[in-house]
Amino acid sequence: MQPAPPPVQPPPGQYGGFTPPPAGSYAYPQQVPPQPSGEAIAALVCGIVAIWCFPVGFIAIWLGARARRAARENPERVGGEQLALVGMWVGGVVGTLSTLLLVAYIGFIVFIVGWGVATTP
Repeated sequence: MQPAPPPVQPPPGQYGGFTPPPAGSYAYPQQVPPQPSGEAIAALVCGIVAIWCFPVGFIAIWLGARARRAARENPERVGGEQLALVGMWVGGVVGTLSTLLLVAYIGFIVFIVGWGVATTP
């Protein structure tokens, strides 16, 4: 029985005719998305806070519109367009529901006062 032949070693720097690229040059360049703007974050926070404080929902709509406009005009520097949109939606829904609740409450008070005046002898 004959011994196995030694493995064939490629020449230094050559791997079967292929020269690998320098270290670190074979990865795709990292593209970091822009950070969300402060107005986009404020729109979302105001939309959430509008649950407890009535007029803040409309401020969320205004801030969200400004943040979306800034993100569309400078997409490479300003991010957070979706965050601003969510803030606008939450602020709009909560602001509208709060307005309807306030109108219903005022209507109820007017009805009760009117009922009391109408039923007194």
